[in-house]
Amino acid sequence: MNFLHFLFSKKFLRHFLIASVIMVVLIWVTLQSLSWYTKHDEYIVVPDFRGIFVQDVVGNPENRNYRFSVIDSVFDPDKSKGSVLTQDPYPGSKVKQNRTIYLTITSMVPEKTSMPDLRDLTLRQAQSMLESAGLRLGKLLYIRSFDEDAVQNQLFEGKPIKAGTMIEKGSAVTLTVGMGAKAAEMMKADSLAKDSLQ
Repeated sequence: MNFLHFLFSKKFLRHFLIASVIMVVLIWVTLQSLSWYTKHDEYIVVPDFRGIFVQDVVGNPENRNYRFSVIDSVFDPDKSKGSVLTQDPYPGSKVKQNRTIYLTITSMVPEKTSMPDLRDLTLRQAQSMLESAGLRLGKLLYIRSFDEDAVQNQLFEGKPIKAGTMIEKGSAVTLTVGMGAKAAEMMKADSLAKDSLQ
């Protein structure tokens, strides 16, 4: 009974009210401090760095609110060496100040790949193997051969290239291809022409 009487006493209620006010004030101050420390609701928008040289991105004073980290480099013959290919977070994302932007750039040094053996393959097969190796089909030179659309030789920079030779990815490879039935007709026409001259 004495305890219940104490709970409803003016002394207890006064102390309880004071403690409650102090608790509310402390919670409010803590939340405000955290909001200020974390800069709550203060965001900056990430620009589009794609296509810009990485040294220009990092060295630009306008980008001082960001940190940058190059996480990968990929060879792309259609892009300028050292330019940004992709970024994370994406352009237009809202981030806090000093957020790290992760960049993937085009490789400064082209990757190399092994030249496949395309001889005796069909043109379609050879083209598929070139693409798989990261190479391009350059010129097609048709020669007299009974193997229609079959690769007779493979050339790089005007010279025959052996299978297994390391060359830069994206390089163009010239193929000599047989004309098949057309070759037989041309040989027959040449033979008839020679006979008529004799």
